[in-house]
Amino acid sequence: MEKAFNVHLINYAPILKSAGIRFKEDEKTLMVGKASADVGYVILISSRTLDAPKLLQTILPILKKSRAAYRIIKSQQDQYRLNAGAFGDEEAGKVVSIFPNDIAEAKSLLIQLKLVTEKYKGPSILKSQRVSEVIYIQRILNKGHNDFKLIAPDIKNFPFEFPKQYKKRKSTLNLIGKAYLPIQLLRTSTKGNIYKAINLKRLKFDWCLIKQGNPVALDDHFDRDMKDRLQWQKEVHEFLRGKVYTPDVIDHFSSGDYHYLVFNYAEGDSLGNVISDALVGKKWIDLDRPLQQKLLGYFIQAVELVKSIHEAGIVHRDVTDSNLIVLDDGKLCIIDFELSYSFIKCEPNPPFLLGTFGYVAPEQIQHAVPDPAEDIYSLGALLCFVMTGCKTSEFIGNNHQQLKVKLFRLTGEKGLCELVMKCLSYSRSERPDIEMIIATVQNQLLKTLTLNHEKASMAV
Repeated sequence: MEKAFNVHLINYAPILKSAGIRFKEDEKTLMVGKASADVGYVILISSRTLDAPKLLQTILPILKKSRAAYRIIKSQQDQYRLNAGAFGDEEAGKVVSIFPNDIAEAKSLLIQLKLVTEKYKGPSILKSQRVSEVIYIQRILNKGHNDFKLIAPDIKNFPFEFPKQYKKRKSTLNLIGKAYLPIQLLRTSTKGNIYKAINLKRLKFDWCLIKQGNPVALDDHFDRDMKDRLQWQKEVHEFLRGKVYTPDVIDHFSSGDYHYLVFNYAEGDSLGNVISDALVGKKWIDLDRPLQQKLLGYFIQAVELVKSIHEAGIVHRDVTDSNLIVLDDGKLCIIDFELSYSFIKCEPNPPFLLGTFGYVAPEQIQHAVPDPAEDIYSLGALLCFVMTGCKTSEFIGNNHQQLKVKLFRLTGEKGLCELVMKCLSYSRSERPDIEMIIATVQNQLLKTLTLNHEKASMAV
């Protein structure tokens, strides 16, 4: 399969070996020494993925001379996932975690590390106190059995100095871009916040949604970050206006190092929440037929939306339950074109990285040239979610035979289970097209309606 680009992603173990440092290796990290929570604080160093090898070579002599244990993300591949929030938003940015033995050692390390890291950049780390350009500190609590919990430090008793510019202000929602008044913080992540706000331009007082891009967030090997992703998303929304049912972009601007994209507000709830509420404490086979029909109807709407996107020459590349909104009138709209790709213009070149684990096609992770078949894979994962309510990143494993058995046991839907498995095929050519997906699900709905009619006739 043709690659969209080829980059050499570096493993960090050889860097430690060349420095004569012994370490233990696990699935995601390299550990030097034994971590301790005795001092009560952990020093965290953030970094852009492209800069990390040089940063490590810069700080390792300092760490090697100290007695502190430390942990490093394993590779650039893992760091991309880390900074994208794949291991949890609260883990994003934690490229190096240092466990000093006492406060004196922590202060000494901070003085040395600040001097050699001042020119580097990195994504912000949540629930921490920033003390320099890329250095953050968290409280560390020992829960027992080598189980640590990291929390935001109490600044009143904080033993470390930091510039006033990093002092956290009280959480107040002030005007953004001079025209938008945030009313509610809907979500916070390493990428940036999402707000529900009032549009004050020309005294409209309409609801809008503000998507914020944090500095350096989601950096890649091509010197792009959230600023570039938001710019691309704006262009795609403008191109799709009138072609795809998605909120319109009404503004795009930057303020300092932060970047913003403003949309019309879509009143409704995510398909994920709607499905979860319908299936809470129940299996698909326990639902009454009308509710099954309703949920499958939502899925067909989602497929139709993806069809309209493909007809416009775009691959969405992030079709998930959270990126589909069930509006108050029962219609679905689709959001978040941040990872999308124009297969007509072959842009962006290269395509943006990653996707939502549990929904993302395997070839997308491997940097293949984007193709509509990636969205077909995601639709298979979505249908799996619609019928189970289970988190796809945990439910969909590598053993497809086990998945098929498990899915049928929960749903009793042979035809739909087979459709899911075809969509999730590792081979693009073996995945069904949009029309086949629609026809299969509509056929299942027709069978359901026939069964309901027969039951009603027997009751009479």
